[in-house]
Amino acid sequence: MIENREDFERSMRQWAILDNKIRASNNELKTARRQKDELSISICNFMKSKGLENKRIDTGDSVITFCEKNEYQTLTFGYIEKCLGEIIEKDKVSIIMKHLRDKREIKVSNELRRRFNNNNNNNNNNESTSGYE
Repeated sequence: MIENREDFERSMRQWAILDNKIRASNNELKTARRQKDELSISICNFMKSKGLENKRIDTGDSVITFCEKNEYQTLTFGYIEKCLGEIIEKDKVSIIMKHLRDKREIKVSNELRRRFNNNNNNNNNNESTSGYE
C-alpha cells in the first residue's frame, strides 16, 4: 500500500524495473517463437516430402506428430460488412454495421503507460528519477 511520496517513488522504480524485465523476456520469447516457427515450417515440409505425416516422433518427454489445422480469418467489421453486402441490400448493411459499432461494450480501466524519451530508447538502466511533483 502506498501511503506517502517515498512509497510512491519506490513503487514507481520497482514498476519500471519489472517493466524492463517483462520487455526483455518478451523480446527473448519473440525470437524463440520466430526460430521455432522457421524450424516448424522446415520440418513439416520435410515430413510431407518424405511421406512422414503419420510418423510419431518420441523426444523422451513427449511425442511430436504432424497435423494440419484450419486457421480462420478474424471477424473484423470490414469482413462482416463485406459478407453482409453479399446477401442483403447496402442500406441495410449500413444500418446493421452502425448498430454493431454503437452497441459494443466499453470497459474503462486504469493502467500505467511507459513512453521512452528519444535519447533513452535503448537505455536499460534501472535507475530512475521521480516525475512526481
